[in-house]
Amino acid sequence: MAAVEPGAGRAQRILATLAFTLIGVSAVDVIALLLLRASGVPNAAFQAGGLLVLQLLPLPGLTIGLLCVIALFVVLAVRRSREQGAQRGRR
Repeated sequence: MAAVEPGAGRAQRILATLAFTLIGVSAVDVIALLLLRASGVPNAAFQAGGLLVLQLLPLPGLTIGLLCVIALFVVLAVRRSREQGAQRGRR
């Protein structure tokens, strides 16, 4: 069996959890905004306070979530290439 790096699995779990959380919160936020707009909340309410934050949250959340998914794929690819290289060296 190949020696497993203890930090590799942890980094993957952290990146996956972070990406899922950011994308999930952003998706819930978009749904809440759609429901608020459909329920007839006036536009003036979206210009200040908590609704302004609610309106601005999805863009950076989705962007950072996408970057976390890309980083997760890179970490997975590097780990698999190292494992394959270790297996080739043993043959």
